[in-house]
Amino acid sequence: MPTDFEQRREALVGLIYDAVLDASLWSAALEGIADITNSAAALIHGYSVDHNVYTFHDLGRIDPECKRRHEVYHVRNPWMRSSRFSAGQMVHTDDLIELSQLKRTAFYDDVLRPQNLAHGLIVNVVSRPEFRVSLNVERSETSGPFSARDRAILSSLLPHLRRACELRLRVLDYQEAAQTERDALDALSTGIVVFDAGQRVLFANSAARARAEEFSLRLDSGSAPSGPSANELLAVLADTLRGETVGTCRLLHESGREIRIAVTPVKGRAFANPSHHKRASPAAIALLGDVSRSRDAASALLAARHGLTAAELRAAAALAQTSGMEAAAAMLGLSRNTLKTHAKRIYAKIGVRGHAELVQSIAQTAQTLDPPT
Repeated sequence: MPTDFEQRREALVGLIYDAVLDASLWSAALEGIADITNSAAALIHGYSVDHNVYTFHDLGRIDPECKRRHEVYHVRNPWMRSSRFSAGQMVHTDDLIELSQLKRTAFYDDVLRPQNLAHGLIVNVVSRPEFRVSLNVERSETSGPFSARDRAILSSLLPHLRRACELRLRVLDYQEAAQTERDALDALSTGIVVFDAGQRVLFANSAARARAEEFSLRLDSGSAPSGPSANELLAVLADTLRGETVGTCRLLHESGREIRIAVTPVKGRAFANPSHHKRASPAAIALLGDVSRSRDAASALLAARHGLTAAELRAAAALAQTSGMEAAAAMLGLSRNTLKTHAKRIYAKIGVRGHAELVQSIAQTAQTLDPPT
């Protein structure tokens, strides 16, 4: 039967992994690490070696104001010498600098003394040339240095901490990449709305939100389109999701202005496999604008049909608007070789043999988006 300590440790390991997807749980996990090692506090931070700054800093019973002073004034401090040790090696701060000497530093006066901290056990959980994740477990002078048992407990948690931190860094990379994609879509003049299989809005760029507001169309994230102008769009969206074909409709304004909407199913290898999270999986994309004259809209539609990335979408739009590779590269601020790499992937995905056929394909797509009245 598990002992009380084993149960506490098992619960703590679970909490560490939960914190990968919910960063607000790191504080509780760090408090648990402090408690199980009979310490006063703990913190974990990611440090960018290239930029000489902390990129994240999570606290367990650490005073936020002392943490702020730490980040601003003490990026380099006596305990940072632990960074030269390899991943997994635990370093006692007393081995880095004697307590009597530590007490004569501004780091001690500004950061440690106000929190009644004097001893630390530091381990580099992740150690890369450009980035490090370090865990500090800290206690008061009265509590004294860390024992062999404390080190053994922390050592038993280390594989889980390392795996959780590696996963956290991967999630942060994915989030940054996703934000870059959203920013690229947000910069387009064509309105773009992404829907899931239940017709709920997953994403709407700035142009789509602006046009929808003008035409009394609500595009609230997590909900189906609503408002006086929503019925036509919902009908086309339903047909598209059911038949996997491109559908179009028009919304008229009382002033006589109109917007045209084209809805296309989302296809590509990334969406071909069954998903456990259907609510978050893109199923259709709507393009809002004057699609009969918008090459951007036609390019975006091809991107949705054939799984082009945001970078490939920008490249396709530039190629459609220019006479050749040199002019398109200049428009995008890319080298000719970089654009050629994008172009090869675009041609392969769309199924065309070169620049001329790409321009023709985009023109034909634009025509199909402009149904006769």
